[in-house]
Amino acid sequence: MSSATRLPGYSWDTTGRIEAGVQALIGERLAALPQRSATVANRLRGVTGDCRLAALYLRPDMPDAVVRLCERLAATHNAQERARLHHEIGRARFARPGTAQVRLTDDLEHVLTATTAADAPTRAYVPDPGHRGMIAALLDGFGTGFGDFVESRHEVPGPNARLRQGIVKSWHLPDGTRVISKRANPAKPGRFAQEQVAYRAIAARLAGEITFGRDRRLRLAPLLATIHDGTSGHVYALWQWAPGKTAESMLLAPGEHTSLLRDYRDLMDALLERGILWGDLSPRNVLVHGRTHHLVDFEKTQVPRETPVPHGDRGDYCRGQVGVEELGVLCPEEQVRACLHGYLDPDVWDFDAPGPVPFSPRPEVTAVLAGRGITDPDLGTYNRTDRQIWQVRSPDREPATGQPRYPGLVNFRVEHYLSCAGRTDADDYDRKTTEILIAGRRLGCFDAAVQAVADAADEAERQFVVAEAAELLAGNDTGPVPAPRAAIRALVDCIDVLDAARQDPDRFRSTCTALRRDGR
Repeated sequence: MSSATRLPGYSWDTTGRIEAGVQALIGERLAALPQRSATVANRLRGVTGDCRLAALYLRPDMPDAVVRLCERLAATHNAQERARLHHEIGRARFARPGTAQVRLTDDLEHVLTATTAADAPTRAYVPDPGHRGMIAALLDGFGTGFGDFVESRHEVPGPNARLRQGIVKSWHLPDGTRVISKRANPAKPGRFAQEQVAYRAIAARLAGEITFGRDRRLRLAPLLATIHDGTSGHVYALWQWAPGKTAESMLLAPGEHTSLLRDYRDLMDALLERGILWGDLSPRNVLVHGRTHHLVDFEKTQVPRETPVPHGDRGDYCRGQVGVEELGVLCPEEQVRACLHGYLDPDVWDFDAPGPVPFSPRPEVTAVLAGRGITDPDLGTYNRTDRQIWQVRSPDREPATGQPRYPGLVNFRVEHYLSCAGRTDADDYDRKTTEILIAGRRLGCFDAAVQAVADAADEAERQFVVAEAAELLAGNDTGPVPAPRAAIRALVDCIDVLDAARQDPDRFRSTCTALRRDGR
């Protein structure tokens, strides 16, 4: 295959299987085209970092006007002009000017409760009057094609979710301004509406930018509009792109993280002092750009209180997702303890305490206990189980290389890709994975247990990414990616086999070893 078909953007797959699979798909299409097409496709991949625009360009049914726009984008060195052309490509494909009734409102509830009947008007809540004209022109210009336009845009991947099945997208306005859109997730009913209400309340409480800690600045990612598309029935939140790196990516990078974690604690305290229990306080939802920290994602956030959160409630808050489930899977335990000092100290957890759990239990702990037949645990039982989970989800080192390893992220990837495949039991496989890791630690084969499940999850991810490329070349860039059934089945079977074997030490060890060998 010629160098023109080499793909950027897949360097994270050290096996090279994704690159080979996507190269083969694109190579088949290029074989029937002149060399110039390969050159343009290669440039499109180079300037975008993935194969989406290249696949669009190579589709045989693509109108000449779109092909010419792709060629102009490939030849353009100016990033702002490329962004503008990217928008124009979407407009050429999907715009149906004047075909939708567009109604702007200053009442968020009118958008969140809008009818889903056929031919319903498109409604938009625009909190800043200065953006009303821009949003009206955008929606009127696309008309009934707005939903398809958004669904065709690029996803925002993360290091643990290379494919997200269309919920969060990155795109550009007509002038090249970058935005993020988030669609209400039907698998999480009510979450989207809760987020919109919480955002409005938090924005009112913060009243713009605030200063915290060591002269750091805290801002919310600016909300441009909440839109109910009358044609598709989808509801979108449209945010202005916030610059910076996620705190998660910074914690996963080599180096010293003490300063970052100090800022993380100062940020949390700044919110708590203002009565805000940000339930989505996760390193992946904090964008760091110099001294400025932007917050994104508010699905689990409580409406602000009128007074600072009491100290006892702060401890309960950190016993929830913030401690073990968020920081605990990215940072060694000593770093978590230091960051949350005064709020979270597992040394004082009483493993024999009677009585009910006096705080909101974490779903992960509840699920593991329920799987063991315990639906009403006493505090001691809960504490023991929470400690077990923390110990197997905490980062450690790869025995062979000494490089950092993140066992807790295996759980996330299992649940995420099974959910992407439409499995309604994805949460239960998250639980089974936790029990497998606990068994591996107890039986002295933790490394093999982690690797066996990680290998199966990695292969599911690789197959999903290649399947996405195949769908793009086939003309599907607005719908979900069909799940790679064989890889998903292999992941489920791997977890089921290990889960069934974990009560038999010899059988469990031999199964881990065999699966790890096969995964290579």
